[in-house]
This record gives sequence, C-alpha cells and structure tokens, in this order.
Amino acid sequence: MTKGATPSPVLAAGCLINHHALVTGGGSGIGRAIAVRLAELGATVRIVGRHAAALEETCAMGPKDRILAIQGDIRQEQDRHRIINALPVTDGLDILVNNAGGQFYAAARDISDRGWDSVIDLNLNATFKLTRGLFDHLAQRGGSVVNISLSGTERGTSGLAHSIAARAGVLGFSRTLALEWAKHDIRINCLSPGTVLSPAFVSAATPETVERLISATPAGRTTHPEEVAEMVAFLASSSAAMLTGQIFMLDGGAHIGPGLGMI
Repeated sequence: MTKGATPSPVLAAGCLINHHALVTGGGSGIGRAIAVRLAELGATVRIVGRHAAALEETCAMGPKDRILAIQGDIRQEQDRHRIINALPVTDGLDILVNNAGGQFYAAARDISDRGWDSVIDLNLNATFKLTRGLFDHLAQRGGSVVNISLSGTERGTSGLAHSIAARAGVLGFSRTLALEWAKHDIRINCLSPGTVLSPAFVSAATPETVERLISATPAGRTTHPEEVAEMVAFLASSSAAMLTGQIFMLDGGAHIGPGLGMI
C-alpha cells in the first residue's frame, strides 16, 4: 500500500449481520468511521452524541436505516439512562464501542482542578458508568466491548497527564471486567490509535503539535479513521473470540518510538 493511502477493508461482507452495536461519540471522526463500517458489515448501529445534526449526517453515510441516532451526553446520568432504555430489550447488545472522549494539551502544572475533573469525568467515569449500565444487554448474547484509548497509555505522554490518567483507568477497569464478565461471554479490549486527524483533534492541536506527533511516529504518518474502524470491527467479530483484556496499539510504533517533548 502506498504510504498514507487509505487502507483496503479486510473483513468479509456480512460478517456482522444480526449484530446490534452502540457507538458513543458517533457524530464525527473516529466514531463516525466506526459506525459506518459496522453498518456496512451488516450490524444495526445506534450512535450517541450531543449534536443531533452531526448524528444525522453519520446516519446518512451508512446503509439505509442501518444507523440510528440517540442524542445525549454520556456524562449526564439521566442521559445514560435514556440511552440504555432506548435499546430494544429483546435484541441484546453484541458490540459496545466507547469512543466518546476528549482532552486538551497542557503541562501538568497548568491543568486546573476543573480541567482535570472534566477530562477524568468524560474519559473514565462516564465510560465506566455506561458500560456497567449496559451489562444486562451485553450478557444476553455475549458481547464485545472496545474502549478507544490513546497511544502512550502505559508510558506517558507530555501534555496529557489528565487524559493518560483517565485512559490508564479505563485499561484497568477493562482488564478487571474482562475477568469478571468472561463467564457471561463478554469480551473487553482497549484500542489505542496513534495520531488521527479528526475534527476534534485538529481543533485542539496546533500545526506544530501535529508535526511533532507525526515525527515521533516511526511509521511517519497519521492513523486513518478507517484503520481504526476495521480493527474495531475485527475485535467485535467471532474471529477475535479469544481476545479479551488486551490493549492494542494502532499507532505506527509511536508507543515504542522516541517519545514526545511537547511541553
């Protein structure tokens, strides 16, 4: 494949027929790519996000009537209950993709209490509470949970103390739930993309930051949203039936590269 080219899909058409999926943060970027790919492979996908217009755009990108929108903020308890109650009880949930998240770049000494709490609440607390609340749906038929994380979770990343702390917490609870929920045929894994030029990332990072991230990636390029989506679909498929409690680095070697000196 030419360096930087969009990768070709590898999963068999229809491999997720009769699967039911929920993707948070499905209105743009990585979440949008994941939702569209799962739907293309046959799943019925419900996407969650705060902005109705963005969700509807994602719905229009997939096969007709295969992607459905649920507007809500996973940080809000009432919204989490509404999201859970919107899922048909009889269908169960085969796939949960916890993609909603966000952060900003700052040296640890410059992160306010409010900034710290906000990032921890979204990336760790809300993710755990939604996953826990969906246990009964996941246990109906056995399910796959994929938590979208960050490259650098286990080594640290300059400028992201709050987000790395949150994602490390997600890795910890993912491995614990993988142990506790295996008897219910529920698998839980984390997927850590490298630099993905999503709208949220581009708005949060300066061009200089993007250049540093790419230069610190041995593969020398960003990670495509389509690559993330294909890996999520694989982890959700029966081919990954023995994969649980793992973290997968889809980052072109960034986690073993020279590291970042951003701050």
